[in-house]
Amino acid sequence: MSVTIRDVAAEASVSATTVSRVFNHDHLVNPETRKRVLRAARRMGYTPNATAQSLSSGRTRSIGVILPAPHGEFFSELIRGLDEAVQEADHYLLIASSHYNQKEGTSALHSLVGRVDGLVIMTPRVESGALTANVDLDLPTVFINTERGEARADLFSLENRRGAKRAVTHLIERGRQRIGVITGPLGSRDVEGRMEGYREALREHGLPGGPVVEGTFTQDSGYEAGKKIAALDERPDAVFACNDYMAIGAMAALQEQGIRVPEEVALAGFDDIASARYASPSLTTVRVPIYEIGRQVGARLIERVQADASPEPEEVTLPHDLKVRASTGG
Repeated sequence: MSVTIRDVAAEASVSATTVSRVFNHDHLVNPETRKRVLRAARRMGYTPNATAQSLSSGRTRSIGVILPAPHGEFFSELIRGLDEAVQEADHYLLIASSHYNQKEGTSALHSLVGRVDGLVIMTPRVESGALTANVDLDLPTVFINTERGEARADLFSLENRRGAKRAVTHLIERGRQRIGVITGPLGSRDVEGRMEGYREALREHGLPGGPVVEGTFTQDSGYEAGKKIAALDERPDAVFACNDYMAIGAMAALQEQGIRVPEEVALAGFDDIASARYASPSLTTVRVPIYEIGRQVGARLIERVQADASPEPEEVTLPHDLKVRASTGG
């Protein structure tokens, strides 16, 4: 026979109402009483019913997360930071993916609303306003690199333009004159910002644009882009890739063709995923504090969830750093 809330109350010498308050995280419960109830529950093997808790408290203790993709070092680090921040507040993540597709993003959003206490949304497509228009304005929400539209939500943004400009300027300062670029998926806010930085650096130094090869943010697409660059009659002497995955893929393709990095072609990326440090040669890249972003976003969302009144929305721009490594002769 399963242990009930009344059994725990009798064991701890408190009322069933007090036990309910303990498991619904009511801050009015005396700390010593809370400990006594939790010890009794552990001894008896009592597990509260999550559905009943949700109904009684109006809270699900869940946070919904919509990401562009469900895999990759960038997103795993972001999730690690988010998870740590929300678990400290006794919440848990429900993760969905838009797969860089507006329709799938909207479906993911609808599947989460009503099941979560708050939302983290990262949809870097330019047309993401169509998705965020569906956000319940009363549901605590934090956006990452997303057009927030009319939603009263916080926005955390990366320094895409400035970071890319710094990386390309670094290549120019290393004496590179013909700098190509591997883009990410067209229509991405991240790519647009990074391409602006790429063009701005070239313009300020009076240099023409190099070859532009489209990628999809994957290592395979970087490899294919690298093969195209290797086959050019006028090969660039440097390449800026709009993320590290593509830079590492391009490096492999160039090396397979006998092209030395950085002696013949210098390479720089963006994000500073763990693999960037261990590539051969190690990859110069724009460091984004991925884990720290997750921590900050998670903490901010919990603050919104627990607030008596919705705080004024904030915009936070997260800093970048340039990590100079062997792929540019560092």
